[in-house]
Amino acid sequence: MIKDGKTKMRKGILYMFLAIILILPIGSAAEFTQVISNSEKWTDVYSAIHYANLEGAKGDFLVSTGHGNLLIEGINKNEKILVLNSEDQPYVFNYGDFIKSKGNIVYGEITSNNLNFELINRLDSLDNFIVVGDSYGYNALAVAPYAMLTRSWVFFANRLNIFQIDSLLSSRDVNNLVIYGYADRQVSQTLSKYNPQIINSGDRFQDNVEIVKRYMATKPVKQVVLTNGEFIEKEIMAGIEPVLFTGKENVPEKINEYLKNSEIEVGVLIGNDLVGAATNIRKSAGISVMVKFARSARSQTDGVAAVEGLDLFPVPTPIMALSIYSIKYNKATSQIEITYKSDSNLPVYFKGTLTISSENENIRVGDLDPIFIAPGDFKTIVYAVNLTSTNNLKAEIYTLYGETQSSLEKILQETKEINIVDVIDSCKLSPENIKSVKYNKQKKAILVKIENTNKNDCWFDIEIRDLIIGNSKRILGTEGLVRIPSGKTKSIYLDQELTQEDLDNNPRVDLIVYSGEREDSLVNILRGKYDLDVETLTMVTYIIIAIAIIITILIIILIFLKRREKEEEYY
Repeated sequence: MIKDGKTKMRKGILYMFLAIILILPIGSAAEFTQVISNSEKWTDVYSAIHYANLEGAKGDFLVSTGHGNLLIEGINKNEKILVLNSEDQPYVFNYGDFIKSKGNIVYGEITSNNLNFELINRLDSLDNFIVVGDSYGYNALAVAPYAMLTRSWVFFANRLNIFQIDSLLSSRDVNNLVIYGYADRQVSQTLSKYNPQIINSGDRFQDNVEIVKRYMATKPVKQVVLTNGEFIEKEIMAGIEPVLFTGKENVPEKINEYLKNSEIEVGVLIGNDLVGAATNIRKSAGISVMVKFARSARSQTDGVAAVEGLDLFPVPTPIMALSIYSIKYNKATSQIEITYKSDSNLPVYFKGTLTISSENENIRVGDLDPIFIAPGDFKTIVYAVNLTSTNNLKAEIYTLYGETQSSLEKILQETKEINIVDVIDSCKLSPENIKSVKYNKQKKAILVKIENTNKNDCWFDIEIRDLIIGNSKRILGTEGLVRIPSGKTKSIYLDQELTQEDLDNNPRVDLIVYSGEREDSLVNILRGKYDLDVETLTMVTYIIIAIAIIITILIIILIFLKRREKEEEYY
């Protein structure tokens, strides 16, 4: 009996052991192996692919409604697919059912109006985080490899959702938090309690180099991905190697310097529209460059091994566009006047080189330092030249431009005929014409009051250089020109909210005023340091308060007179 009991016990243990062995593969097999993003929102797509990579699954995304069928054709039937749907902006409705109809396995579906918040709740063990702004996508792409390497979740923050992010972080034991690139002041202040590391030089290429250095310090590699930060692609997100931005046309100085001084030997260029910049990298930095611009076709036709374009999902990028508005030679002053027009949606810097040619001579002039131009603004640059002939006068223009002084990534190149003018511009200013420079707390703007003592009406444009805002220096500029009639005084506004700390850091400001009789040729420049005074209310507000006080006094007087009349009637 005892022997039979022991035998039964042994058999029971054996069966339990076998059951555990059998159950383990089933549990493992139940996990999803493929993630598909079904959303038109770039933040959803980014979050879905990053989630897939962190979970060790494959990641794909739809780029159009018609892409839904093509994508499924390239996925193995054995993959267990997790479908991540946007609640309000899916490309394909009922995509999970469509996948099933094709004979593929649907592990599950998640539908959300914000996958960035939804998916982090499914990664309970993560305690590293990276916060980027949600205005432009290039910062998120720059940190993707480092986020994979450090197993960090990437949040897209703004002043509206930062409290929700803070709520999520406060429920976790945050090990490391990085704020990368520009972030709203509200974001930085709210997250300061987590002692974040801040990477924000004001130059996205310098920030890119810094995050690559951190990647290399943990995982040294000889190969990098080269891209311009305008789209999501699977290799960019994989984290196998860091991402370096090439710039759209010209290689930014910071990127070139880093490549020259690094151990990087190979660059994998994603997309064939950057071949020009990649060629410049190969020549200047001496690394090999491979171009990844296509993939094998997912549907074969007539036995031909066709190829198709890469799956690329666009992300928001700044619009940078610069054009030549006019170019003139002023015989009265012996100066070339070239006017640029910015069609950008953000401030840009440019640096031009002009080769002036006539019938019998060539003269080259240019800018030593980058020049600032505000969105939608004009900027006239003047060069002194001594021409012996103005016949067939032309200019070959080669201008680099970009969003910071050290990231001139785009090229404006053209040849234009030079118009001849003979004008003496009288719209000149002296320091006495600047009546005041004030920050108005009510309007959240800097007001520069200018008196036009010239005989002619004049046009004005204003810059304030090296204004310290938060932890960085910025240039402020008026968007568009301001006309001040002869003999009149007017305040020109530069919108910018300043905290008390900012005001303490900027007791004086570096002011530049451009002026001219012609709207497209502000050829005169006044520059100087001015005290930045502070006013709480505007003049209109003071007048309104004064009127309110007068009305209140009148009402009191009327009440007093009526009471006296009643008292007199009583007696």
